[in-house]
Amino acid sequence: MARWSKTLDEGMAMGRLGALVKFAAVAGPTVWKVVQTFGPTLTRLRRENPEVFGAVEKQVRKLAEARQAGKSPDALRRRISALRDQVAYLRASADDEGERRRAEAWRVQLDKIEASLPLLGAMSTKVAARERAHVDQRIDELSAEILAAFIDEQDEDARQLER
Repeated sequence: MARWSKTLDEGMAMGRLGALVKFAAVAGPTVWKVVQTFGPTLTRLRRENPEVFGAVEKQVRKLAEARQAGKSPDALRRRISALRDQVAYLRASADDEGERRRAEAWRVQLDKIEASLPLLGAMSTKVAARERAHVDQRIDELSAEILAAFIDEQDEDARQLER
């Protein structure tokens, strides 16, 4: 019975990892690449620190849900909002001035992207579509950078708490 229980627990944990991978695929190729790169770290976190794994999974899920909403200004704002959550965490848990500056630079970039969204309504349909694609690509790039830092910082913070 104990062996079956252990197998069931492992299966449920693998299910959570599988869900994270599915969310990452929906969130886009850059997020997928980050999750793939951090696979060993995420596997360890799932096993050793499920709360931290859950925090990462939640952020990836938010990115996926926002990306599924499309490229409308509101959908792009949702993606920016998901990234803002991660940047806020990175800023609050920064260990040195370099990390704080990096988080602040991401915040400024997100602010600029968000400030550009109202201008889409003043553009012709063709120009607005091209600009939305550009903004979408820029958000993808930032998603990869910010998510990688978020996973790394979550892992680092969890290790410090264990000491």
